[in-house]
Amino acid sequence: MRTVPAGHGWLWLAQGFLLFRKNPPMWTLLVFSYWMLIALINQIPVAGSLLGTLFLPAFSVSFMVMCRGLEAGQSLRPALLFAGFRSRLSTLITLGGLYLLSIAVVLGIAAIADGGILAKWVIYGTPPTVTAIRDGSLSNALMIAAIVGTPVVMAFWFAPVLVAWDGMGAAKALFFSFFAGWRNWRAFLFYGALLALAGAGFSVLLVSAAVVLQGHPALLRLGLIAAILASMPVLFGSFYAAYRDVFPPSPASEETPLLPPAS
Repeated sequence: MRTVPAGHGWLWLAQGFLLFRKNPPMWTLLVFSYWMLIALINQIPVAGSLLGTLFLPAFSVSFMVMCRGLEAGQSLRPALLFAGFRSRLSTLITLGGLYLLSIAVVLGIAAIADGGILAKWVIYGTPPTVTAIRDGSLSNALMIAAIVGTPVVMAFWFAPVLVAWDGMGAAKALFFSFFAGWRNWRAFLFYGALLALAGAGFSVLLVSAAVVLQGHPALLRLGLIAAILASMPVLFGSFYAAYRDVFPPSPASEETPLLPPAS
């Protein structure tokens, strides 16, 4: 683990974009397939959303495997969507369970401010009441969730790939991930600020498109989906770039196969 300059935050995004440029069609297909798979899993009553969260670390590793392969000049293929399930799956599922528990704790603490309105919105999709929006209880709950949730995000940011590639247990991976974020808070703050600016710019473009495309909601939805499909690979690539920056590979790890063999 090393400390990197604050300016590396924008390098992570730049490297993520370069990885996306190596194969935009296959990246788009893989991200779309992941969406569809999670949507199908969520159709399972009650257990669907739980399974999606439990498998999230394994899917995260799958996208990191894709990035590592592209960096090495290898090609993407559909089977890589499940590459993360081939290495230390039980520990990755344990991470998913801990993540699920952490979300429950964060929402439980936030419920002090709004009586559980935010929790119902996140878990069941129940829209917040007008009263909760007007009296500020929902905004207070969101603020509390953001503050309490920040250490959770830090702990889980690198944890899946530390488990899969560095052979750490769940607790050790969470520990190292948290302190990697703590030591590099300037770089992550800069990275987050860039994402916020990009999000604000995208919102302006979306509003402008909505005005131009009045009467054509289907085109607007199609454009929105296309933009998200293009931005997700860049984000995955930036996650990988951040990991490689903060946790440089050792000579031994560079000798290991980058991708599982094609079936």
